[in-house]
Parts: sequence; structure tokens; C-alpha cells
Amino acid sequence: MASKMKLEFDGFDEVLNKLYKLESDVPKVVEKALIKTHSIITDKAQAAIRPHWRTGATERSLVREPKTHIFANYGMVYVGFDIDNGGLPSIFLMFEYGTPRRKKDQKLWDAFWSERTKEEITKAQEEIFWEEIRRLERWKIY
Repeated sequence: MASKMKLEFDGFDEVLNKLYKLESDVPKVVEKALIKTHSIITDKAQAAIRPHWRTGATERSLVREPKTHIFANYGMVYVGFDIDNGGLPSIFLMFEYGTPRRKKDQKLWDAFWSERTKEEITKAQEEIFWEEIRRLERWKIY
């Protein structure tokens, strides 16, 4: 199973409340932010796994289509490699073990968990929510 990512940034509850007050379609905005999160990680993971190509099975196991799940106050998207479909080697490449012939791949690790990636995701998510607020406020009649 691939990893899961969630929405998370400072002031998230405040932004969410504002969207509800503006009568936004919040699940649609959440889904848009999660799809952007998936896109950022998938692009980085695709570039990082390419040097490890042998049979292509691990690269093919990269989850390319965002599978979002939206609940009442919770949303998630699957990212990364599908372990059940050839993604098992990604674990050895990313984490501290490496493989018997290779060291851990820091670029692959960074595609998912680096501070730079987290900041990029947070910024993108925040921008999507604030963009929706600005769009709705333009049409609000006072």
C-alpha cells in the first residue's frame, strides 16, 4: 500500500471555517488540494526512481492516479509506490537500509519526507484554499 498524505498548515481550521461561512463546496476544494499534493510528490518520486531502473517494476508501481478519500472533516490521498504491485524495492531504496549493493537513496527519501517537499506541499495547499476564499469573497454581496 502506498503512503497517505493529508492537509496540514498553520491556520487550517480558520481557513476551513471561513470557507464554510462563504458556503464553499469544501470537499471539492479539499480534493483539489490533495490532488496537487499527489502531483508534487509523484513528480519528485518519478524523477528520483528513474536511476534505479532495472526491470521497471518499481517505477510502474508508482501511484500515478490520485485516489482521494474525503470524509466529513478529513481527506487523504495515496502517494508513492504500491507495495502489492512491485513497489517493495522502494522501501529498501528509501529507508536507512539501502540494498546489499546500494546505499539508501536520499533523493528518493527527499521526494516524500524532506522539509523542502513538506514546505512546497504546505504552500500549494494553502494557496488553493486562499484562492477559493478570494474567489468567493469577490462574489459576496455585503
